[in-house]
Amino acid sequence: MTDSSRSSGVLVDEAPRSVPPADESRRSRWPQVVSTLIWLIPAATLYWVLEGTGVGKGDIVRYTAYFAGCVTLPGVLLLRAFGPGRRTWPEDIGIGIVVGLSFELLGWALFTAAGIQQWLIVWPAALVVVFAAVPRLWRCWRAQNAPRLPLAWAVTLALLLSATLLLYYGGSVSTSPVPKAGGNPYQDLLWHLSIVHELGRSVPPQIPQVAGETMQYHWFADAHLAAAAQITGIDARLVLFRLWFAPIIIGLVLAVAALARQVSGAWWTAPFAVALTTIVQRITIWKFAGGVGGSPLVFLSPSQSFGTTLTVGAAALVIGVLYRGAPRRSWVLVLLVVCACAGSKPTAVPLLLGGTGLAALFLLVRNRRIPWPTVALGAALAFVTLAASATVSGSTAGTPIRLFGFLRIFPGYATLTGSGPIAPPGGWIIQGLSDPTPETLNWAIAFVISVVLSRIVVVVAFVGLVQRRVRTDAAQWWLVGTLIASMLGFVAVDHPGLGQFYFLGSGLPFAAVAAGYVIHGAVAGRRRPARRAVIAGGLLAGAVLAVVIRAVGNIDGKPLSPADFTRAATEPMLWLAGALAVGLIGWLVLRTVHRPLRGVGLALLLCVAVGLALPSRPRSDYRTAVDAVSGKASPIPEPARPWFSTDEVQAALWLDRKAGQDDVVVTNTACMGQAGRRGCDARGYLVSGIGGRRTLIEGWAYTQQSLANQGKDNVASSYLPSPWPDRVALTTKTLTAPTPELLAGLYRDHGVRWIFADKRTGKVAEHTLDRLATRRFTRGPVVIYQLKN
Repeated sequence: MTDSSRSSGVLVDEAPRSVPPADESRRSRWPQVVSTLIWLIPAATLYWVLEGTGVGKGDIVRYTAYFAGCVTLPGVLLLRAFGPGRRTWPEDIGIGIVVGLSFELLGWALFTAAGIQQWLIVWPAALVVVFAAVPRLWRCWRAQNAPRLPLAWAVTLALLLSATLLLYYGGSVSTSPVPKAGGNPYQDLLWHLSIVHELGRSVPPQIPQVAGETMQYHWFADAHLAAAAQITGIDARLVLFRLWFAPIIIGLVLAVAALARQVSGAWWTAPFAVALTTIVQRITIWKFAGGVGGSPLVFLSPSQSFGTTLTVGAAALVIGVLYRGAPRRSWVLVLLVVCACAGSKPTAVPLLLGGTGLAALFLLVRNRRIPWPTVALGAALAFVTLAASATVSGSTAGTPIRLFGFLRIFPGYATLTGSGPIAPPGGWIIQGLSDPTPETLNWAIAFVISVVLSRIVVVVAFVGLVQRRVRTDAAQWWLVGTLIASMLGFVAVDHPGLGQFYFLGSGLPFAAVAAGYVIHGAVAGRRRPARRAVIAGGLLAGAVLAVVIRAVGNIDGKPLSPADFTRAATEPMLWLAGALAVGLIGWLVLRTVHRPLRGVGLALLLCVAVGLALPSRPRSDYRTAVDAVSGKASPIPEPARPWFSTDEVQAALWLDRKAGQDDVVVTNTACMGQAGRRGCDARGYLVSGIGGRRTLIEGWAYTQQSLANQGKDNVASSYLPSPWPDRVALTTKTLTAPTPELLAGLYRDHGVRWIFADKRTGKVAEHTLDRLATRRFTRGPVVIYQLKN
């Protein structure tokens, strides 16, 4: 692909085809028909995995209709109107999902703020009506100048999408029970569930666990779930625990594919980048941790999956308008999606800002003049970051700039430093490395090298800058800038919940796209058989090498001393260094002896490096995924002492049906299960999460006020006392020594209408409450009272 074709904004195929003669037109239609029908495979896989996790047929149909008609269709129409380009319809759907999600958030905010959220479906319907009624917009209903790509492009992408759906739904989704009975549902999902309920009634939202306090969190993903529940009428619990993840997976896969082809112009880089992003989602050659770094798709973190998908779509729009000749009106979509990114995940905009900043520096050095469009975008990103931090962004309290904080979770840290996993306040470098011993230093170096090697695709993206074809393209510098930002965030930020790992996961799609572009640059200009041989041979050699290293690195999760770990981590590194040294020598020999083959040597070396990432998941993981969604896996056992009993869950569900949307509840369920020896684990979200109602005080662990005290007295935020001791005292007195004056004050000053008294978690003065309030529900240890006017 030449520089002129890049600047024109036209995506060219690797081998342009001439128009077929008339007598061959019928035969030439077959690849197009097959390339369309092949997408029925991921559609069938989607239905199968959803039904396999217990979703009813009616809910599958309703949610599919909602996402297709209220998110995807408006997004595709807006994309074709404001950001037209030579894209296939799957690529339009990938970027269109991102645009549609951003457009939905705008409508959700307007309708919810006006108190008419029950009419939210009017927002996407009105846009569709406009595009159907205005003749000038009719062209947006079909792809314009769509390129004719090889059948292999559609087949590989469809199969990769199917595999991704199967792998992710057969993992954490199938093992997360929808809260209908007792058990231990993941507490973070219950916390997100409480936010989804809250975002169905107010904007900006209150903290569901501390009624009346404004929430500080990046809650845009939960706003999307609230909108989905509102429009479809499906229970928010089913939306969160089963349905939302599938279309986000589809959006990320297709957006990565669109970005990869947009950057390189070669069709095969699309499935290549998708495979590295999702199937090979933990790029590592060590067994002990299953991967150093996060994943771009995390079911247990809706904000990570939602934010990463939006960030990839934003990257495609940004690169298109800055470096691929997209029309200026595309800026409308860029600003819309960037604003959505800012409220989705704190890692999103810093990556966009890093890419824009490095690309601006490159253009300044190359052209010796200020690249005003890129600089203007950088300024806009900085402004959006500041605005988001003051309004919708959050979860950053107690997060200092402290180097190498990620080392706290790895084997040997406590033994070497005498410090636990909770970082004490203060310091610019993690405890134990400010004045390290030789043993500590060797251990830390081994781990840092393991991180670098586990991100070998990132290394390839940087190495590619030695190629003239790649290093003269501002888009590649933009991608590398996002990777620098992700690594800086991972190394320099010390989040209380180790959220810095999300920087790695968010940067992985950009590393995969950049690696594909680098390999394309290395093999471009060679004959097709040579390209295939180089790429396939290099990937196979790298995969074999990685398998050998995994066998040598005997770290399988068992407790190890720091010396054992350093020795076990060093052995595979020596194997890797030796293999790469042999490859480098071979490249130099080829370059010296036979000059025309020097490019082949570099391409082989790059492919071998990428191949190291391929065998990161054992085959048993895929077998387990199939068993999970087909019902062959063992059912989830209910623990002997569950955090929530069936009686407690059913009581919370009853309260959800009977209480008013804005009613506040007094409850003694702030602790996750019963308080143990370590005290109260303040991640109890029974009433606010499962029950969906605001509480006077419940689990406060994830509030900004609690996170700000992380590490105080060497205690994690989950076990710290409540930042609202007055509310805790009011709750205790209400349940143990209530008075008419106390209940009247709660009713008047805090909007309390209900008391959720759980005898399993504390003392309850039933006889007194029976006189002062109306008993409405009794089941097991739970008694629910309604306050009298």
